[in-house]
Amino acid sequence: MNTLFLGSIGTLAETSALQLEAFNSAFAQTGLDWHWSVDDYREMLVSAGGADRIAAYAQSQKASVDAIAVHALKSELYKELLQSRPIELRPGVANAIAHVKSLGGKLALVTSTSHENVATLLSVLKVPESTFDVIVNKDLIEVGKPDPEAYFYALKALRLTADSVVSVEDNPDGAKAAVLSGTRCIATPGSFHDAANFGNVAEFQTTLDVTRYI
Repeated sequence: MNTLFLGSIGTLAETSALQLEAFNSAFAQTGLDWHWSVDDYREMLVSAGGADRIAAYAQSQKASVDAIAVHALKSELYKELLQSRPIELRPGVANAIAHVKSLGGKLALVTSTSHENVATLLSVLKVPESTFDVIVNKDLIEVGKPDPEAYFYALKALRLTADSVVSVEDNPDGAKAAVLSGTRCIATPGSFHDAANFGNVAEFQTTLDVTRYI
């Protein structure tokens, strides 16, 4: 194995607190009397999809809401927060990237979020997009995680088999996608995620270390 797939922007940096702040700001700006607590958001993060979370919550509140529009505003507010708050790579990520590069291996970012969100975070982190041999985003796939399509896209683009790849995921749906793709998945749960929800991954790590596999 000499290829590393970082499976979401959350594997690069802790962003959940900023995401939650953006959701609550979007609710306030659109006149919704909603406020998600940290505990509320932790439960929602078991499944991926911000617009889906808004739609499901609206249904639970018996409210008629344009979930797509609210989520679009949330995304804009999130990008503003990213650019105004200090944020850095998660522990071990820089070393993992350098290790793979030193071996002449391949590196992919396999997300189901928008390219714009990916580009904004990489810019803030000062990680050039060219660091990655391929970046998968939601515009390149039809189905998001936990479906493994994003992983299959990256494997095909790099002409690799799953058994040559170590993947890293920070959330349960991402980990499901990685495992279903056949790659060996390391889970580095984000601060808002419960390790009990991750299922059958190779191992859990707090500080990313891929040297035992790559």
